Parts: sequence; structure tokens; C-alpha cells
Amino acid sequence: MALLSATSPAKAHFSALFLCHDEPQHGHALPPAPHPQCSGAGNRLRARGRWSVSAAVAPAPAGAKEEEKRKPRVLVAGGGIGGLVFALAARRKGYEVTVFERDLSAVRGEGQYRGPIQIQSNALAALEAIDMSVAEEVMRAGCVTGDRINGLVDGISGSWYCKFDTFTPAAERGLPVTRVISRMTLQQILARAVGDDAILNGSHVVDFIDDGSKVTAILEDGRRFEGDLLVGADGIWSKVRKTLFGHSEATYSGYTCYTGIADFVPPDIDTVGYRVFLGHKQYFVSSDVGAGKMQWYAFHKEEAGGTDPENGKKKRLLEIFSGWCDNVIDLINATEEEAILRRDIYDRPPTINWGKGRVTLLGDSVHAMQPNLGQGGCMAIEDGYQLAVELENAWQESVKSGTPMDIVSSLKRYEKERRLRVAIIHGLARMAAIMATTYRPYLGVGLGPLSFLTKLRIPHPGRVGGRFFIMIGMPAMLSWVLGGNSSKLEGRPLSCRLSDKANDQLYRWFEDDDALEQAMGGEWYLFPISEGNSNSLQPVRLIRDEQRAISFGNRSDPSDSASSLALPMPQISERHATITCKNKAFYLTDLGSEHGTWITDNEGRRYRVPPNYPVRFHPSDVIEFGSDQKAMFRVKVLNTLPYESARRGKQQQQQQVLQAA
Repeated sequence: MALLSATSPAKAHFSALFLCHDEPQHGHALPPAPHPQCSGAGNRLRARGRWSVSAAVAPAPAGAKEEEKRKPRVLVAGGGIGGLVFALAARRKGYEVTVFERDLSAVRGEGQYRGPIQIQSNALAALEAIDMSVAEEVMRAGCVTGDRINGLVDGISGSWYCKFDTFTPAAERGLPVTRVISRMTLQQILARAVGDDAILNGSHVVDFIDDGSKVTAILEDGRRFEGDLLVGADGIWSKVRKTLFGHSEATYSGYTCYTGIADFVPPDIDTVGYRVFLGHKQYFVSSDVGAGKMQWYAFHKEEAGGTDPENGKKKRLLEIFSGWCDNVIDLINATEEEAILRRDIYDRPPTINWGKGRVTLLGDSVHAMQPNLGQGGCMAIEDGYQLAVELENAWQESVKSGTPMDIVSSLKRYEKERRLRVAIIHGLARMAAIMATTYRPYLGVGLGPLSFLTKLRIPHPGRVGGRFFIMIGMPAMLSWVLGGNSSKLEGRPLSCRLSDKANDQLYRWFEDDDALEQAMGGEWYLFPISEGNSNSLQPVRLIRDEQRAISFGNRSDPSDSASSLALPMPQISERHATITCKNKAFYLTDLGSEHGTWITDNEGRRYRVPPNYPVRFHPSDVIEFGSDQKAMFRVKVLNTLPYESARRGKQQQQQQVLQAA
């Protein structure tokens, strides 16, 4: 399909070069449509990314009668996810579309480092309704997270606060299961589907004129394009929004956000999709994104506009999250400094009016959200679907009645359909940030002079009450967010994919933390953390063999030297303790030692192991042999062999993991 007319200012340096695409460039591109009326000159543009597009022109239609029959020409400002999804939906319904994008390869200026995006069930279903083949390609390229445990955990202890079931709402409504996908990959899939002939790269809409019968989009370089309606999908700093309603400041969330992607495979990769680690005025989000990588976001409450010294982001993060659980610290340590980005988080509360006349807004340009629910991009996809539906309904009404299409009314119906749902989800995203701001695990946290109360480990009442309300309200909220729009989708079967199948133990894992821990992969280690001279202590790899035990004493057992560990220290008895494995769990038994064996759990509670009675211990626990803190070990679980190449070089990989830990 040819692009719309480009009317250039009368400047001598614009050459008259007319180009038309008669065939689609990619498999998803639509068949060529009648060329719209063109005037002026359009220069072929070389895309800064991998795409090159043309401003095409063609002769005017033969007569006014033919002009009345054609569908409206649609201009889209912004080639992000929302703009491309709407362009795809409109083209699939036969509309002439031109997408103006400043730099399609940059993904709003952050490129590959902005990382993956979560496409939840509601957005995937909308993509299916728009174009099933495109939706299938997106789902093949994505990493499924909705078939595992997701939820909130305490940032310091790593203990589960509340688990989310995102699988059941999708399965009950016949929706795809939530995935994450690289933004660059998603954008490339959508751009191929829309077609190069409909995307004008290297173009930036900065103004427009709506004269009541048509809209003229004005680009930064002075070129002008005419169409029947304009959709502003140009992001939180939208120029179209500014022209519509005047200048308004975005709202600072109060948080700055560090983000990164690490080549890291946690031991619970098969059971946990994403986690939100809660802390007072800070929180941390991690998610599996496939291909042996983890994406994370670190939020910290502070004033906007802060900066870090060169190569100082990682150091500051380790300071901010000092004392937090291994899941957080390991991810930060595994991330290269140059892969860490920082940006302040802003949003825009949705307004009553989304547009005027023949111009409307879509996605972040009208309702930019905080990323706490992962619904920002999903809402933009739903917007794109609904806008295309309302345009098509108006077109069908005009064909039946023989009257001109009422574009203005169709845009108002689109806004009405989207306004309430978007406002609620926008509010929920803000509430999630407020909860993180006010989260206090124990009495004394954030109380200044009374902070000594934290040593008593008394659960904060807000933590207890908040958990109760979250557990009661979360299933209904997730069901509505993920499936509340599914009844409005046309053209997709209400069925689940056989590939979108959860583990048979999923519902047991929701109820039983011990079962979830037992399903964890990886190898268990004891890492020495003793005070003073600990050079003689080495990491201990625990054996998942119910027929063997590891014994600890002040000398090695000559009858079984392979399974005994000598700790030649004053408070270590000759036969001090043993560690055994049963049903994939590890147990510590004190053998009646004089100075005892002690465990400090992830909540900071320290207790003595009763003699001759096996006690189960967990990752992040600290084990002390004796009471003088000379033989202390931290329990850690590592996924030592995440790749086939590692399996071939097991000893070398294991040594690298130990050195990193």
C-alpha cells in the first residue's frame, strides 16, 4: 500500500522523487490498496534501524463518487508497540495507514537495554483477535511465565508474602498464558506485519491541523501529510497530546528505577516466573526472560533527576540493597555495569477526554502507567484493538445507511469503551507502588529512634493486615485484569493451547512452600562466613543421596573420609553433627555436642538444634558448629549447570560458580 500524500514547503532542496510499493515486503504485509491522493514531493528515507520506508505518492482518484467509497486514511504518530498494533488492526480491516516514527530501531531511545516486556493474557488475546498468525509468532518468540509461581516476597528474608495465580484466569477463559518477549523482537514482528510501505521512519509528528473535514500532520522537518484522522501514539511526552490539550507535566512517581539483564539461571527457574521483593521505600522485581537470562528492576524512593558517577550504578545498588536476600544480590552481582540503566518513573493520570474532533490518543500518550502491574503495553494493545473495531463499526453503518462515515463519533465511542477499564488499572498500578512505599516487615522499620525494635522481629501490623486483604482480593483482581476484556474480543476461538500447560504440582506449590522448595533444582552448598580466620574453611557441596550422610567433627572419620568433614576447632566435638537428605530436603542433626549446633533462619531467628533430632534447614539459613562463631556456614543453592556446554565441562563450570558465590 502506498503511503499518504506528503506536502512539502516550497524549498528548492526537496527533490521530486515519487516512489510506490506495489508488493508487500514481508509475509505479513497486506496486499496493495488503491493509492491515495498525493501532492508535493517525498524523499525516500533510509531507516536508522533495519527498516527502510518510502513516502509514496500516486494520482488522485478519478471522481468524487469513488472518493466517497474509500475507507478513511489513518495517520498514526508513533511506531511503538501501541501504534504498530493499531496500525496492524486497521490495515487488516482495509484502512490506508501511515505510521510516523522518529527512530523505529531505538524503542524510545533505549534500544536493546530496555529489555523484555511482559505481554499478559489480555493483550495476547487482543493480538489473536487482530491477527492470529502475528499472535502465534509473538508467543513462539516469548518466554512463558504464567505457568509458574509468581508473587510478592519479603526482600530481606526472601520468604513468600503472597503468591499470584496468573494461569487459572487464562485457562478458565480460554486465553493464552502470560509471556515476556524482547521489546526489539516484538517491535520487529509488528513492523513486518504492518509492512514497510506503511511506516515512515525518521519522521516525527510535532503538530497537526484539524479543519473538520481532514487532519494534516506536520513533521519536524516541515513535511505535511493529510489524512481523515490522526492517532497520537507517541508516548508519555506526546506532541499530539500537547497540541490537543496544551502543556502538562507528567507525574513523578517518587521512584527512580535501575534495570538490567543478567546471564543468570536461578535454581528455581522451573517453578518461579517472576517475583517482587518488597522493602521499605524500595523494591526489586526479577523475571525469567528465557535464553538463560533474567531481567530485573530495582526501585528506590528518591528525588527525580539523580545521577550516578561513571561505572557507579552497580556499587550503589549493592549499597541500597545491602542485607537483602541472595535472590536480589546474586542478580545484581551477575549483571555487567554497562548493562545497567537508570531512569526516573513518571506516569500520566488518564483524562475524561482523550481527543478532539478527528484526533485521539492511544497508550502512554493518554494513560502512561507505572510498571508495577506490567499492564502499560497491554493497555496500549487493547486500545489499538478497540479503536480499530469502533472505526470499522462506523464504516459498516455508513455503508448500510449510504451516509458519510461519522469518524468523530467513532473516536468518542472508542474513548468511552476504554476509559473506565484503563482508569482502574492505572489506579491499581499506583496502589502497588504505594504498598511498596509503606511496606514494613517489622515494628521499628522506618521509625528512626525506635528502629531498635526491629531486632525483636515483631511483624508489623500493616504487613499482616495487608497480606490478608491481598490474598482475599488478588484472585478477583487478576481475573478481571487478565480476562475482563475477553468478552469484547471478536474473531478468536475461546480455547487454550496444549502448549500452555502448567506443572501438575502448580496448585500444591501455591499452598505449600516446602513443596515448592523441594521442586527447586540446582546444587546445595555450605559457604563459610565465619568471623576471624576462616581461610581453612572451604565450601561444602551437599549430597542428594538418602543413603549417605555428611558428618562434621574435629577430625575426619577414617572409616568414611569421603563423607566426613574435619573442623579442627576448640568448640567442635569429635562427632559433632551430621547432614542427611530425605525427599529432596536436607536435615541437620546435632550428635550431643558440648557447645551445640545452631541455626539462624532467614528471619534472623537463632536457635539451638536439639540433640539427636533431625531439623530441616533452608536456603539462606546460617549454620554454626559450636557457639564461638568460628565455624559458620551459609546455605546457598546454585544452578551450576544451566547450559549444555556447562554439562560437558562440569568441573570447570562448578569451579566458576563457586568462585562467583
